Amino acid sequence: MDFDHLQNIAAFAKVARHNSFSAAARDLGLSTATVSRQIARLEQTVGAQLFVRTTRQVALTEIGEAFYRRSSAILLMAEESLSEARELQAEPRGTLRVTAPTLFGTMHLAQLISRFTDQYREVEVRLTVSDGLENISGGDHDVAVRITNHLDDGVVARRLTPINWVVCASPAYMARHGVPRHPHELLGHECCHYASLIRHDRWNFIKDEEEYSAAVHSRLHVNSSEIIASHALAGRAIAMLPTYLVGDYLRSGELRPVLTDYQPTVNSSLYAIYSPTRYLMAKVRCFIDVLSASFADPPYWEAGVMEGI
Repeated sequence: MDFDHLQNIAAFAKVARHNSFSAAARDLGLSTATVSRQIARLEQTVGAQLFVRTTRQVALTEIGEAFYRRSSAILLMAEESLSEARELQAEPRGTLRVTAPTLFGTMHLAQLISRFTDQYREVEVRLTVSDGLENISGGDHDVAVRITNHLDDGVVARRLTPINWVVCASPAYMARHGVPRHPHELLGHECCHYASLIRHDRWNFIKDEEEYSAAVHSRLHVNSSEIIASHALAGRAIAMLPTYLVGDYLRSGELRPVLTDYQPTVNSSLYAIYSPTRYLMAKVRCFIDVLSASFADPPYWEAGVMEGI
């Protein structure tokens, strides 16, 4: 389709919207005669009359109505494409609404957002930390930072980094109770894990493509990874926790990894999730770029912790 055809279709759509050649001409900044010629050329191309013209009104023919439904959708897409192209070059501005898991948001997003707002002075960030799945497709948030293995339909996601888990204990616990060498030895230890994540009190591992399912015993059932970490630091249990929470403790030696030859299978990934219609907004695009630059593979919180984590 050449440019003249697009101009003729645009003129047609304006006339159809206004039911008037003169009103369409004013909207387009053209003369009424020019718009009339464009419609005549379009009718010649289509091979059918698109308007019924009287001295009092302009109305679409049946073919004109069908053509308008299709052409208006095409023009709307073209207008949106132009808007998005301009947005790509625009300076980020406005309110950016972000949702993230409570613990991860507190530990790893707060400083990142501070750096982002320092760099983009025209953006105001509203961060909601919640362990519920906040609505992204309904327009409540621009970006959701999520730890998941399941992505909803109707959204776009950029994978940022893996979320690995580690079995760990304090040196004091190991001195009193020993160190398990095989997953099946965990049953003889006090174990602690995130209650809603681990089902049926079994920890699952993989080693050399072989899977292991180990029964564990726990007297503390809690849905707070921070409380589990405190329990482990106090020498009360072996814990299974995400490395983004315990990376510093593992580096300092306050916690030590256990069963390092066996990889927990609860691992998931960190994603930036957004609606397809919002990504090209400059504030969203720049924020996701900052997230991608900050969270690499392997993630920074695992640096110097342990081999093969």
